[in-house]
Amino acid sequence: MELTVTVRNRRASADLPALVCGNGDYSAHFDLDGEWDAFPRRIAQFVFSQNGREIRREVYFTGDRCTVPVLSGTDLVSVGLYAGSIRTTVPARIPCIASITDLCGTSYDGQPDVYHSMMQQLAEIEGGYTDCFLLLADRDGDFVAAADGSCILCREV
Repeated sequence: MELTVTVRNRRASADLPALVCGNGDYSAHFDLDGEWDAFPRRIAQFVFSQNGREIRREVYFTGDRCTVPVLSGTDLVSVGLYAGSIRTTVPARIPCIASITDLCGTSYDGQPDVYHSMMQQLAEIEGGYTDCFLLLADRDGDFVAAADGSCILCREV
């Protein structure tokens, strides 16, 4: 996804209404006025708050494109440009939207493996479960597991 940062008279503005945090496929295209032609090597600066700290990420590039760093845990990023000694811009401010990976929470490991638990209980029965036949299906009845652990696809259970 491409973000265009337009720079006119040292003022940057962005065309993207918001960035979604946690994504690594953003690139920035800098649409620059003629003032920047004398500076083929440039530095894009991305500034944002994260956990109460101001973070600055600088990306060195030539030409008019660079990769946007992966942002997380922030609701606003300021993007600007500088080069030479020294030419700089006013930052463009872009809102950031939290992604699913930004949300906090405790990982849920789910329920224990019911199939293997049942097999273990059957194995503990005297004589084992050689004469038993056990089928397990999902709630739609699509996947069936036999007592030997083999799985088959079955639409009618």
